[in-house]
Amino acid sequence: MVVQNICVNYGAFRALDGVSIEVAPGSITGVIGPNGSGKTTLINAITGIQAASGTIRLDGQVLGRRSVPRRAELGVARTFQAIRLFQSMSILDNIMLGAHRLMRAGLFESVLRTPRSHRETAQRQARAEVLMSVFGLRLLPRMHQLAVNLSYANRRRVEICRAFMAEPLLLLLDEPMAGMNPFETQELSEQLPELQKLVPTSILLVEHKMDVINALCSHVYVLDHGVCIIEGDPRTVQSDPAVVEAYLGVE
Repeated sequence: MVVQNICVNYGAFRALDGVSIEVAPGSITGVIGPNGSGKTTLINAITGIQAASGTIRLDGQVLGRRSVPRRAELGVARTFQAIRLFQSMSILDNIMLGAHRLMRAGLFESVLRTPRSHRETAQRQARAEVLMSVFGLRLLPRMHQLAVNLSYANRRRVEICRAFMAEPLLLLLDEPMAGMNPFETQELSEQLPELQKLVPTSILLVEHKMDVINALCSHVYVLDHGVCIIEGDPRTVQSDPAVVEAYLGVE
């Protein structure tokens, strides 16, 4: 995925000002920056939620003015800072929704439970169970429980599983470790690469926890006030004076 010169305006306020980034195939690329730096706005622009100028290319295709559903069909998936699950549906059903773009049986076939519909559903359920198994006993034994009864961390895990179920070309993770304790954070940091092995995809990871960025990302972009101030490997980026100033300020 290549993003070139993305700009987003909210009236007279410019939330993103000429941001350019690249996510190499199969990589986990990080985006960091203080609150209000434009990280989520960047994700919204890539997914089409937020109107933006500039160019976004995915697998050689220019996304341009394509709608959010069309971008999802082309292989863009995401998670949100605020978890968005269907509370009255089971864990399994929530995860299965992620495979919607891959299903070929239409509404008529689904209602009639045709052989193709039944076969596709069985295949996708098996795939969902494989993804859930990455989290050990966290989800798989509970897959028929309602999402409303889950802990916060398990709701996060369900949302991440649902995103991987879409088998996206590009997966945008917006602070997936937010609200997790250190043990849960470490656990998810180890599980994301395992999920990526099962579903080969490029990941753009927005995260505040620098130990996570160091462990997972080969390349990092730093945003501050809507501008990319530096890019590079995680350790080089963190030691840059401009990054220290953006996070901590100056005397």
